[in-house]
Amino acid sequence: MANDLASNPWVFDTAAATILYQGDIEVRHMEFVDYGVQGSLCVVKDRYGKVVWKATGAADLEEVRSGPMGWIYGIAVTTPQNGGILRVYFV
Repeated sequence: MANDLASNPWVFDTAAATILYQGDIEVRHMEFVDYGVQGSLCVVKDRYGKVVWKATGAADLEEVRSGPMGWIYGIAVTTPQNGGILRVYFV
């Protein structure tokens, strides 16, 4: 599967060194799912390189959910590990 920005939620399964979305977006929340092992990491940065959310896989391998996010200025997903998928729900 490839990163999918065609519908809500956006689905990112491939890390990228570049910014995947340049615009501003109002994000409701994010979820880190389908990772393989406890401690798997997912780091989301804005277009300026600031970390806006960092998730660590849980022992029971359940989804890890952010709280309400608000406006984010670009999205770069640098580290979905161990088969993990990041879902970004937006307004």
